[in-house]
Amino acid sequence: MSDPRAAWVVTEDGRIWNLHTLELPVRIGRSDDADLIVKQDTVSRIHALIDWHDGAHHVTDNKSENGTRVDGMPLLPGQEAVLSDGSVIHLGTARLTYFLDGVSAARFAAEERGR
Repeated sequence: MSDPRAAWVVTEDGRIWNLHTLELPVRIGRSDDADLIVKQDTVSRIHALIDWHDGAHHVTDNKSENGTRVDGMPLLPGQEAVLSDGSVIHLGTARLTYFLDGVSAARFAAEERGR
């Protein structure tokens, strides 16, 4: 049986981040101090956090300057949203996609790298 917290995030450049290997909460941002690094100008140093509670991963906006959206829904500073398989997370203009299945994440990443 797989770990229920196992999940992957794919960035626009096709990089795959295995959340299971990162300490929670996962800090997402453009800073080299972030756990999941997204080097784009519209991404804050520590833009958002991903954590696990109530049986699911949640993303929280970390009072970012350019905002966070999950599946098109804007989050207020400090607000969180539950992630589901295929959720699209926008940090400013940067796009990340959340997967529960590593094979699906790898296929999607290959497509992203091919664009």
